[in-house]
Amino acid sequence: MKTLFFEVLNTLVRLNNFEVEGARLIREELNIKSPIDELASLFKKEWNDKYNMLINKGIYRSVRQLARETIISILKRYSLSLSPTELDYFGNAISSIMVETSELYPDVVESIERLSQMNVPMYILTNLDNDIAKKVLLTKNLLRYFRGVVSSDLTRVGKPAAKIFQAALNRAGVQPSDALIVSGLVEDVIGAKFLDLQVVFVKRTNVELPIKPTYEINTLLELPELISKIQ
Repeated sequence: MKTLFFEVLNTLVRLNNFEVEGARLIREELNIKSPIDELASLFKKEWNDKYNMLINKGIYRSVRQLARETIISILKRYSLSLSPTELDYFGNAISSIMVETSELYPDVVESIERLSQMNVPMYILTNLDNDIAKKVLLTKNLLRYFRGVVSSDLTRVGKPAAKIFQAALNRAGVQPSDALIVSGLVEDVIGAKFLDLQVVFVKRTNVELPIKPTYEINTLLELPELISKIQ
């Protein structure tokens, strides 16, 4: 039986209005007069640029640190700065917004329940901080289905680095040939190749894949049948 390692973002949940709520927090707390849509666009750009830079360079940052650095970049545009304590507040607040704006894809519950009934071992493997990933799953009543959470803040390295995938294999006590990565993120497709891991790519967004994954599915509802076929 293959052991499955699920990403959280763009796989089990999407973030709905994350940038808008992040912008609203900044606007209200710091009394910035810019229109909310303008601030939300800036927030999205700074967040994505920083995250993609980390992925490309293989550098680790926790979600909270990414949030702090995003805030610093945004405030430079307004000639503002904050103390370390204030930045910590925003790091925690934006992490909470990530949990609050997470929204389950409609195919998740049925798929996970079917896999559970098939006694498929399932773990979470994510670039999210451990507590954020667990809070997201707890609020969606999903955490109980997974045997463990392997996160970048515990391994001190993020996808696509091979070390985080190896940590997941070690946690589950399985060989690469007995594992399957299930994700809608490009970094999983790239990183899994380092250990010759098979990947089921869930096509949640229109994204260009630099490497062809082992399998591609349009919905998680296809996953139980796929697992049955490849055992």
